[in-house]
Amino acid sequence: MKYIHVAQANCKNCYKCLRVCPVKSIRYKDNHVEVLDEECILCGRCIRNCPQHAKSLTNDISAIRGALRAGGRARVAALAPSYIASFGADNRFKLAGALRRLGFDAVEETAVGAHAVTREYARILESGKMDNMITTCCSSLVFLVQKYFPRLTPQLAPVLSPMEAHGAWLRKKYGADALIVFFAPCISKIEEARTSPAHNISGVVTFKQLSEWLEEEDISISSAPEGFFGSDPSASAIYPVFEGITEDVRANLPPDSPVFDRYSFLSLQGAKDVVEMLEEMQAGRLHDCFIEAGICYGSCVNGPEKPDSGYMPISTALELRRYLKKEEKNAREMDLSSVELARVIEPTPVRMEIPDEKTIRSILAQIGKTDPSHELNCGSCGYRTCREKAIAVYQKKAELYMCMPYMSQISETLANVTLSVSPDYIIAVDDALLVRECNLAAQHLFRLTRDKIVGRRIDDFLDPYDFAISIGERKDIPLHKVRYKKRGITVNQTVVYIKEQGLAIAFLHDITKEEEEAEELGRLKLDTMEMAQNVIDKQMTVAQEIASLLGETTAETKVTLTKLKNLIIYDGKNEGNG
Repeated sequence: MKYIHVAQANCKNCYKCLRVCPVKSIRYKDNHVEVLDEECILCGRCIRNCPQHAKSLTNDISAIRGALRAGGRARVAALAPSYIASFGADNRFKLAGALRRLGFDAVEETAVGAHAVTREYARILESGKMDNMITTCCSSLVFLVQKYFPRLTPQLAPVLSPMEAHGAWLRKKYGADALIVFFAPCISKIEEARTSPAHNISGVVTFKQLSEWLEEEDISISSAPEGFFGSDPSASAIYPVFEGITEDVRANLPPDSPVFDRYSFLSLQGAKDVVEMLEEMQAGRLHDCFIEAGICYGSCVNGPEKPDSGYMPISTALELRRYLKKEEKNAREMDLSSVELARVIEPTPVRMEIPDEKTIRSILAQIGKTDPSHELNCGSCGYRTCREKAIAVYQKKAELYMCMPYMSQISETLANVTLSVSPDYIIAVDDALLVRECNLAAQHLFRLTRDKIVGRRIDDFLDPYDFAISIGERKDIPLHKVRYKKRGITVNQTVVYIKEQGLAIAFLHDITKEEEEAEELGRLKLDTMEMAQNVIDKQMTVAQEIASLLGETTAETKVTLTKLKNLIIYDGKNEGNG
C-alpha cells in the first residue's frame, strides 16, 4: 500500500530524502523521486526532512470518520503515550474531551499495553532463552530487520507491540466489534495495524491528522471541556522517551535478578545507530544484550507525524518525565494477563539484484572513477559510498550522473574552457563595483594578471556606467556599441545581472578592427565620390565647350551649303531676277 505521496512539481533534485533514508527505498528518475513501497520501512524521515515539502502522508481517515458518525458499537480512542509531548501535559483531560466531541465514547492510554509488554520482556529475559533481545515496540525497526536483516529476526522480542497488546485488551473490554482507533506520531503503525493477523486496531490516525481534524471541526483543545480516561495512568508511559523502555524493564525486574549479571542493557536512537548495531550483530560481535531500538532520533516523542515540525526531543522528553513524576501517586497498572502477548515475526527479505565487480567498475568508470582512489564517498548523492550508488544505478534506482563532484568537475572544466578560449572580454563585478572574476582575454586587454585585477574597482579599467546601472537597478543592459577611448577599443557590450549572486557580468565583443575597416571604407567612399564628382564636372565643361564650338561650326556650314545650293539651282544667275 502506498503511504507516501511525492508532489513532483515541488521535487527539486536536492537528494535530501536519499541522504536521510536509512534503506534507500527511493527511486530517482527523470529529475523526480518515487518511494518504493516494497522496500520502505515507513520511518517518515523523507517526509519530515524534505525542504520543499514535496512528500506527504497518504492516509485516508474518511472511513474512520464515517464509522464514528454511524454509531451502533463502542467507539474507542487509544492514545500512544507520546501524546503528552505532542499536545501538552496540561491539556491531558481537555484532549480527552475534544476526542469525545469528535464522537468517541471512550478514551484510553496505550501506556496500559506498554506495561504488559514490559512485564513480558522481563519474563523472557529471566528465562534466559534468547541471546540478544531487540524490542519490537517500533514497527519501523521491525520492518527494517524483516526486510534488510532477515537473519536477525530471531533476535527480535517475540512480543506484541504496546499498540497491539492494548488493542487486544480493549476488544475484551468494549466488545469484539468495537471501533478502536489508535492515535500516534508514527506512519509505520498504520501498516502494522493493517497487516496484523489479529486486526485488534480498526485504524490509525496520526497526531498531525488529529490536529487537522480538530481544526476542521472547529474544536480547540485549550477550550474543550475536560473529559476522562478509561484507566489510571501507567508508569510505562515512559516508553516514548529515549531509554524509557530499558528504564521500565529494569524497574520491573527484582534487584537481585540474574538478568543483570548476564545481559547488558543498551538504548539506541536514530536509524544510523540502529543500522550499525544490526550490522555488528549480524557479524556476530554482539551477544547477551537487551536492546531498546528506535528509528526516530529522540524516540517516539520526536515522531515524524507529531503536530508541529519542530525538533525538540530533549525538552519534550523532560516535559514527559516531569508529568510522570507528578502522576506517580496516581499510577495503577491494569491487569492484562488475559491477553496473549506472543508474536511470531517472519523475515520478509527485499530481493535486489547485486551486480558483479566488473559491472560496478564499468558504471563507476562512466563518471570518471576508473580507480578506487577516485571514489570520494562524499555522500552528496544520498548514498554512503560510490559503490552503493553504482549498485543503485544498476538497479535503476539512481541516475548515473547523480554525482556532485563529477558534475562540478565537468561544470568547472566547461566554464574554464569557455572562459579561457573565448575571444570576448568577460568581466564580473559585485555590488561594490569590485571585479570578482575575469577571463584570459580581459587580462590581456588590461595587461595584468588575474590576481592584480580581481578585487579592484572596475573604473580602474573601464567606464563603470553600464556596470553601475546594472547593479543599481538590478537589470540587464542590452547589447550596444561602446567606445573605450583610453583602451583604444570599440566593443559590442551587454551586461547580465545575476540576482542570486548580486553580480553584473559584462560580455565585450571587440569590434575595433571592424570599426576601423568601416571607417576606412567610408573614407574611401567619400574620396571616390569626390573623384567621380570632379570627373562629372570636367565632362560637363568639355560638353559645354564642344557644344559651343559645334554651334559656330554649324552656322558657318549652313551659310556655305545654302550658297552652294543656290549656285546649283540658279546656275549663277541672280535669284531674284527670274
